[in-house]
Amino acid sequence: FLKMEFVDRIKEQKRLQRAFGSNKRKFVVVYGRRRLGKSTLLKRVITEDDIYFEAARQETQVQISLLATTIADRYEGFDMPVYPSWHSILTAFNKVCRENTVLVLDEFPYMVEKDSALPSVLQTLVDSGELRYHLVVCGSSQRMMQRFVLDKSDPLYGRAHERMNLRPIRPQYWQEVMRLDAVSTIEEYSVWGGVPRYWALREEYGSFCEAVEELVLDEHGMLNGEPSALFVDEASDIAPFQSIMTAIGHGNMRYSAVASVIGKKTTEISKPLSALVEMSYICKDVPFGESEEKTKKTLYVINDNFMAFYYTFIEPHRSMLALGRTAFVMQKIKAGFPAHVGKVWEHLCQAAVSGNELFGHTWNMARRWWGKVPVYEDGRKTPVGFDDLEFDVVAEAVDAKDTILVGECKWKAADYADRLLVQLKAKAEKAPFAQGKKIVYVLFLKEPPLSAADCHVFLPDDVLKYQPE
Repeated sequence: FLKMEFVDRIKEQKRLQRAFGSNKRKFVVVYGRRRLGKSTLLKRVITEDDIYFEAARQETQVQISLLATTIADRYEGFDMPVYPSWHSILTAFNKVCRENTVLVLDEFPYMVEKDSALPSVLQTLVDSGELRYHLVVCGSSQRMMQRFVLDKSDPLYGRAHERMNLRPIRPQYWQEVMRLDAVSTIEEYSVWGGVPRYWALREEYGSFCEAVEELVLDEHGMLNGEPSALFVDEASDIAPFQSIMTAIGHGNMRYSAVASVIGKKTTEISKPLSALVEMSYICKDVPFGESEEKTKKTLYVINDNFMAFYYTFIEPHRSMLALGRTAFVMQKIKAGFPAHVGKVWEHLCQAAVSGNELFGHTWNMARRWWGKVPVYEDGRKTPVGFDDLEFDVVAEAVDAKDTILVGECKWKAADYADRLLVQLKAKAEKAPFAQGKKIVYVLFLKEPPLSAADCHVFLPDDVLKYQPE
């Protein structure tokens, strides 16, 4: 973080403080994609007497020597012996450290990269029950860190007392810290997402547009090649990740379409696609009421606001940016930006409904719905054709299975609510999931409507207020 104060992470801080305050030695695993503030969180919780070590991509003996030097800053003379292995230095530290000291090994995957036996060494130490310090491993390679704690074949499986997968920070916190109105918060959140580092960089610029131009469009900008930097943490060959993200960014959202666009068989993209889902860079979009396992309607969407922005506006115009044509690309962004924000707005509206008590009911998970519905002419029992229907927000009431919420999301200038409601009701009459149900209609609008309507209206302030904590 630059000038920015520490944002949110209240629950995480409490959990870590409770773990480190325990008289029982804890083994803690912290992971999540780069830039989320994992290191900042840990540094905030540990004291000056604790040891924080950040590994780099160096040979094992160099890493061990640097750890010894770091420990020697607190325990004089600790770096005098030569430690031949991880086991020797970690057991030596165990003999000299104060009770309940915290030892943080950050960028842990870099250490394992050079010595695959390290997880087994830690397993032995943790299982011995003789540790006098709390041990923390932290890393940005999500796939490696998840493997350490979730793969039954890994030595560290089931050993962690605390497992913390850091997620992006919700938009309402950025509104407060950056002192933005609700509309500006959502627009900026549609680019920077919930990533603290991006907001810290954004804070250095006078305006949103200037920040986008300097940080993302400029070839020397800090975020110009950001996706590649993130993917390098996860794999040596990042081409499959880049190709899949580019295909989805161009609007190819079906499994078969993604494979076709990048010239691969569906079987060839299965692993990288699953990895991107695992890392939360993309997610499956399934219509309301359908099973994720059984449906054939699954779409793949980019699940990270910055990545979605990047692969929609930056990646397709890299050649122009290489020529320094930032004004050209900025025009493309301005033309397509409302549609981009509209997708983020839709997700925020769904999140505002999911699990909340609103309009007299508590709602299950809200989703989109799309599909074809038959069209009939007067007196005919067989359809004359099919209409494509789509709903932005659909949710079933937890306390009344015969009641559903149907919502329309609009991210544009003020409109007439009564007209929008008539259109929404006309669509709902054709929707298979709405037949015989009581319907609660909601309009999610960017600006206050130009007319009243017999339905609920949610504006940006309302949607941010009801976001999950």
